[in-house]
Amino acid sequence: MRRPRRNRPVVIALYLNAILLAGILCALLARSGGSSFLPAAFGGSTLAPQPIAGGANLYLMPAQFSANTWGCYILDIDAQTLCAYRYLPNNSAADLQLVAARKITYDRRLTNFNSSNPSWQDVKQWVDQAAQGIRGQPNPADHSGSNTEKTPSGNK
Repeated sequence: MRRPRRNRPVVIALYLNAILLAGILCALLARSGGSSFLPAAFGGSTLAPQPIAGGANLYLMPAQFSANTWGCYILDIDAQTLCAYRYLPNNSAADLQLVAARKITYDRRLTNFNSSNPSWQDVKQWVDQAAQGIRGQPNPADHSGSNTEKTPSGNK
C-alpha cells in the first residue's frame, strides 16, 4: 500500500498560524489597562438589569423613562396597584415625582388586548360585560365544559 503524500509546507504554515493566534490571545488576556472584551463576553456588562427589591407584598423596581430620566416602579400586591415615580435632581434637594398610578386588578383578567390608556373603570366594565356573556350564546367565561345548549325545538 502506498502512503498518501503530505503537503509539508501547508502543514507547517497551519501550525505557525495556530501558534501565532495563540500568542495573540495570550497577549490580549495578559494586558492590563484599557477596556477588555472579556467582561462583556462573560455577561459582566454594566447594562445588566437591576434586581427587584421587595417584601411584605410591596416591590420596588428601577425604571428608565427616557435616555436621561430615571425613577422607579412600586407594585403593591395587596392593594393591586402599580405606581411610577420619576427622580428629579434639583440644586437644593432631589425630588421624587409621581408620574402615574393605576389599579391593576382588572387589567390582569384581560386577554388579547392592546391599547394606549383605558381607565381601570373601563377595564372593569369590559370584564363585567364579558363575564355576563352575550344573550343567546354560550358564556365564554364559563369553563364548565358541559354542552347543555338546546336548539329552538327543545332537543339537544
